[in-house]
Amino acid sequence: MTLFFALVVSVFLVVVALQYVLIRVILPPGLSSTAKIVISVFFALSMNTVPLLYMRTDPILDQLPAWHRELIVFPYAILMVASAFSGLLLLIVLLARSTLPKPRLRFDASKRTFVGNAARTLTGISVGVLAYGAYYENKAPEISRMTLSYSGLHPDLCGFRLVHITDIHAGPLISFETIATVISRANALKPDLVVLTGDYVNHNPAYIHGCLGLLDDLKAPAGVFGVYGNHDYYTGIDAMRDGFLKTRISMLSDSRSAPRGLEGILNIIGIEDPVSNWATDAHFKDLGTIFRLGDPNQFNLLLSHRPGIFRASKDWNIQLILAGHTHGGQVIVPGVGDRGLSLAGLFFTYTHGLYESDKNPETRMYVNRGIGTIIAPVRLCCKPEIVEVTLARA
Repeated sequence: MTLFFALVVSVFLVVVALQYVLIRVILPPGLSSTAKIVISVFFALSMNTVPLLYMRTDPILDQLPAWHRELIVFPYAILMVASAFSGLLLLIVLLARSTLPKPRLRFDASKRTFVGNAARTLTGISVGVLAYGAYYENKAPEISRMTLSYSGLHPDLCGFRLVHITDIHAGPLISFETIATVISRANALKPDLVVLTGDYVNHNPAYIHGCLGLLDDLKAPAGVFGVYGNHDYYTGIDAMRDGFLKTRISMLSDSRSAPRGLEGILNIIGIEDPVSNWATDAHFKDLGTIFRLGDPNQFNLLLSHRPGIFRASKDWNIQLILAGHTHGGQVIVPGVGDRGLSLAGLFFTYTHGLYESDKNPETRMYVNRGIGTIIAPVRLCCKPEIVEVTLARA
């Protein structure tokens, strides 16, 4: 908790500093230096007061009607991220300029005006791009369909279809109406099995009842199975467990289960989230015990909130792992590497999409981009997704 608090304070100070740099540059050139400093500090601190109060008090935003999200919460989050991003780029430019030789020239006010106009333009473009990501790409999830073939697949699993949903993050950045749409689209696929891999609620236990009530509407003949994510612990794991006990969803915690009608054929293993080290490939304890839950005579499906488990699973009899946690990075710059450039790629080995083991090509993992978002309700080149997997015999 001390490390987390230090991280929050550090991020807060960095954001304030970046916004200060931006605001000071875009202010009219006629103002005195003192006036610019006072105004810049005031606005930078004021913009960041809302999230701090939100974290320290009963979340007021959580009580707002759903339509307020797009009229109040979304624009505020967009402005916060856009100003910090623009401030960062501007700071880089200013630092780069400071390293260049400075010829002795007369003061040219037009250059300062140009920098101010450029900063305003950059901020405007950032707001526009982020607004597109919030109001368009972050809307209805796309359906990612794939067929995975396995040698020796049991005849009862040939053509078996499962749907994977993860990282809903019920809270101020996603409405219950949106979650209901996700459930409706998943049910419309008429899957044989539905699996969930954590982070159902972002942090506020007030959302547990509404979110789990909607998840309980998921329908599949073989049942609905799930595991917990790190945000479910932040919300309150005891309250989450109590909530799921009131649903028809089977939650797995370092345990296994057999779906209805597929006993001895399909073995579902669920691993408990390590909670700590949320921004890295987390260390899982005693994986040998978990992987020994696998059965060499069955198709083994492992549910894990964190994708980092894939590295260790290569040595065990696991055919398919379904994971989430990374959100795919939320914002991806395409064309850089196989999966684009994203913040997730800076912290995690596995960010999104399908992975195959280099030791056994029939050991695979799919990392779902998830439904919800954190920090800002923005996605770019990284739409929310519902995953449908069809099993086939090779």
